[in-house]
Amino acid sequence: MAYMEKKWVSHDKRFIIVDKYHSLRAMPKKGKLVRERRSPRVGHTTEQQEKINLRHRTDKLCRLIMDNFQAGDWWVSFTLAEKVELKKFKAEYEKMIRSLRTFYQKHGMDLKYIAVHENLAGRGRLHGHILLPALPGVQFAKMKQAMNAAWKLGNTYFKPYEGTTMDARRVAAYMTKEDVITTTLNEKMRIKKEGGDAKGLDADIEAQRSRICTSKNLIRTKPEKKLVPRGTFRKEIKAPKGYHVVLPLSFKGKTEDDFDYQHAVFERDG
Repeated sequence: MAYMEKKWVSHDKRFIIVDKYHSLRAMPKKGKLVRERRSPRVGHTTEQQEKINLRHRTDKLCRLIMDNFQAGDWWVSFTLAEKVELKKFKAEYEKMIRSLRTFYQKHGMDLKYIAVHENLAGRGRLHGHILLPALPGVQFAKMKQAMNAAWKLGNTYFKPYEGTTMDARRVAAYMTKEDVITTTLNEKMRIKKEGGDAKGLDADIEAQRSRICTSKNLIRTKPEKKLVPRGTFRKEIKAPKGYHVVLPLSFKGKTEDDFDYQHAVFERDG
């Protein structure tokens, strides 16, 4: 039986993500192998589909983080000393990026970043977070001073980015608000199933959404997808030599066609 394999390897080979699954759309027809086809879009996006889309967005962002950031880089929060309008917040954010870009260039490195803006709908005070690469030879005090000078509206707080698969996933899920939005979508599904009116939760979902901003110079390694025409894949998830399985993120399940599905995440040892 044919099956599909989608494999992503980070540019520095630290991480590998492999999806293997059987699919009716990948099955041979009339003795010839056919390429997998996307199912036709039907109707409006449901809550279940929105959860799937949110998970895919988080997965894609997680890969982007793993491609570009490593242990010792910085997860920086920038807050407001007092409430300001969204337009002012965005303008000051752009000034901050320009200032940081100049600072990095002075130290021989192009600035790359992934940032998120939160509470855009006015529920809670505006603030943001940004992933920044560490600058070799630049002490933390100087980095902190540069960030404080770049952000004029409030305080900044630094935490080291740990650089593991789990840390990348945690940061990505936080940026997309995967957990809180999924919880609200589940509640909406429950209310609708019981015959209630869940429209009031739409505003909550919109309020929970964040805005993700990225620099244009990020590495964006794409997964490779291929059809394996014969046989099946091993049910046991086994890491390649020199890697270990990231168990909390690896799992086995079923596709919509009720075929076996496997999602495996590997991290290089050491």
